[in-house]
This record gives sequence, C-alpha cells and structure tokens, in this order.
Amino acid sequence: MGPLESVRVLELASVLAGPLAGTALAERGAHVTKVERPPHGDVTRSWKTKHENAENASSAYYEGANGEKEVVWQDLATAAGQVWLEQALASHDVLIENFKQSDLTKFNLEPEDLAARHPHLVRVRLVGFDDAPERLAYDVVVQAETGFMGMNGFEDRPPVRMPVALMDVLASHQIRMAALEGLLARAGGKCGFFAEVSLEGSGITALVNQATNQLVNGHTPVRNGGQHPNIAPYGDVLACADGHVVLAVGNDRQFEGLCRVLSIPELPTDERFASNQQRVIHRDALVMDLNRAASDWHKAALEQALREVGTPAGVVRALDEVFEESDHRWTVQNPSGARRTRAVAYRVQYLD
Repeated sequence: MGPLESVRVLELASVLAGPLAGTALAERGAHVTKVERPPHGDVTRSWKTKHENAENASSAYYEGANGEKEVVWQDLATAAGQVWLEQALASHDVLIENFKQSDLTKFNLEPEDLAARHPHLVRVRLVGFDDAPERLAYDVVVQAETGFMGMNGFEDRPPVRMPVALMDVLASHQIRMAALEGLLARAGGKCGFFAEVSLEGSGITALVNQATNQLVNGHTPVRNGGQHPNIAPYGDVLACADGHVVLAVGNDRQFEGLCRVLSIPELPTDERFASNQQRVIHRDALVMDLNRAASDWHKAALEQALREVGTPAGVVRALDEVFEESDHRWTVQNPSGARRTRAVAYRVQYLD
C-alpha cells in the first residue's frame, strides 16, 4: 500500500494517456476502477503485433498501460449502466475520462451538472485539441501538429514519428498532476474541481528550449538527425567497431576529455572547435573528425573511457539489451502475468 491508499479513482478513459495515469496512481496505492464497454473493451486490447496470439483477450500494448486495476465491464449507454455510473461517481474521489464532447450529454457528465451532483469529485478530462475537442487526436497527429515530427528525422527524408506515443505519455503526467492538485484543493475545502488536459497542450509545453529558440531567436528547427541546436557535440553519434555511442558534451572541459580519449588532443585548440558556438557552426567537420578517431573503438570500452574523464556519453542499446535482466528494476508484473515498465519512476523514503 502507498500514500494514496485512501483514494478511489474511476477511470473512464481508454487508449494510453488516461489509463497510464490511472496505473501510476495505482502504483502509489490508489484503488483504480477501470470501466470497459463489453464485449470488446479498451480498443488497445486489439492493438496486437503480428507476433501476438490473436485469441488473447488483451495485447502487450494494453498491458503496458494498465496495471493494478479493478476492471468493471459496463455499457454506460444503458439504463443499468447509468445507475451503476451514478453510484460509482458518488463513491470515488477522482474521475479520469476522455469521452467525446457529444458523449458527455449522453452519459450525464456535463461538467457543471456533474459538479452540482458530486461536488467532492476531482475530475480530469482529456481532449486532443483545445479548440477542437471533437476532433480525433491520435498521438501521431499531435506529434505532427505540435512540431515534433517537423524536427524529427533527417532533412533529406520525410518527417518521422517518434517510436513511442510521447504526446500521450506527456499528457499522462499532466493528468496525474491535475488529479493530485484537485485532491489538495479538496483537502483545503474547495469543491467541484475540473481540469482539462489536452494532448496538444501537453506537446507544446514540452517543446521547452526548441520553443524558446523559435520564440526568442526566430530560429525554426530543421530535421537534423537528432543533433542539439545549441550544443555540439550533443546528440551526435559515433560509429564504433561494434555499434554506436552518442555524445552529450556540454562544456569545453568535457570536449577536451573527449579529444584526449580519442587521441586527438589538438582539436580543442583548433579555432573551429575552441568554443561551443564554434563547434555548433562547424559541426559537420567536427563529427567527421570524431568518427574517424572512434572507428576502432568498441562501444562499451569507449563509453567507460569517457566516463572516467567526465565526458557524458551513452551506448546506443536495442531494447533487448535494455531489458536483458529478467528482474529489471523498472519493470513490474501485472496480475495477468505480463511484464510492463513501471508508470512511476521515483522511489520514496521517509527519513525522519
């Protein structure tokens, strides 16, 4: 049991952002009731790779977003379903939902009416686009319209979606924070808490330095293969004898350490590479020199050598390498037996 063990969460959400938020709250002790409509339930139960058993009731995707929850099968469009829902709303503390705008009236969930009936309820609603809540908004669409795809990939090739539904993951964190804020507000005597989280807003507010590069400097990022627009070599990849190492050099001292390890100590005194801004300007030539020097290294040995001199770098690992330990610290087993990554990435200690 965790610190949220007295909190009851009603999850009327599907796909990823809402369910992942519910799973995170469950990991911290909340009792989460997930409602699925029979006979098929959450659409992600059917999102199976070509290698999965078509007869299974769930999918790896579904298991990844749904952990310790009580699943209740209810058709909320029926009279019985409406009776059940009203009782559930009365007995839960937090409501997470991502219904279409047109369904709110059908399910008697209009914000003002719901707050009048159940003022204790902390409600968090997920929409796709702030100005068009009826618009279907799958993650890749939001990646495209918030600028992420426009920055991802290479300039001479089409834009590329990121290989996880990052907009949903970002929105999930916003949902969790809104739910906790609502509980705090309620504890302070405020009622009728209603927060609306959008995938669009979650994406745009995560643009951080790329956004300010645009807003402050008028610099529109281009697709550059993941290179950092403000720092070099950062995001640049070295091709080693057995794989790749990515660099994250943030200052001159770290750059000097990199050059010592690669046996090219003259580079930091080259006027093209003497400062971070010069390295950004002359990046192509710099990366060519670095790759030439790294080509005979093994990736693990190079990363270790760079670590020893204080130069940040990482081995580029495939997922089988990431999860090669069967008891990986950041995975957990669902009641179904499927393993998934944890939804919460922090650990708490009480040091009193």
